Amino acid sequence: MGIRAEWISFIMILIMLSVSFLFDVKQRKAQNQTFHKEFEVYNSITIEVNQQTITSILISDYGVKESGILTLNNMKYIGNSMESLKASSGRFVDNKIYLDNNVTALQTNGYYYEGEHAIYDKSIEFLYVTSPFTAYINSGIIKGFDLVYDKRGKVATAQRVNAVFYPKR
Repeated sequence: MGIRAEWISFIMILIMLSVSFLFDVKQRKAQNQTFHKEFEVYNSITIEVNQQTITSILISDYGVKESGILTLNNMKYIGNSMESLKASSGRFVDNKIYLDNNVTALQTNGYYYEGEHAIYDKSIEFLYVTSPFTAYINSGIIKGFDLVYDKRGKVATAQRVNAVFYPKR
């Protein structure tokens, strides 16, 4: 008396069904990578205007805007009584410009600042140099750390200042 082939196949089918119910099989959709790049420019000049005049000019070698943040390489910003604000790289977030590497700022009154990192707030006209800096004011040389310059009130504060002033003659 042997086991018939029908019974063996029936038992094998039951085992396969019971094993298949042990695993949770879900159909997964392919994940879409969202691409947030809004625009990309090379060798650009951007001019910001209001109803009466030009408020600022922005020159850069390369720029890309992703998720509302404009990132620039080799940038130069002119505006808001700032004659020239240059950096190797910069980011625009709302009304602030975050500058990194070889930052130089030249104001319309002739004051000149150098540093590695700075933040310029366009709305309140504050320049924050967040690294060691060198400032050239008239014929004086000022070196220090963490410069905060209020352009409207014309007040500058810094830490660990080393200065050489030459009086006007």
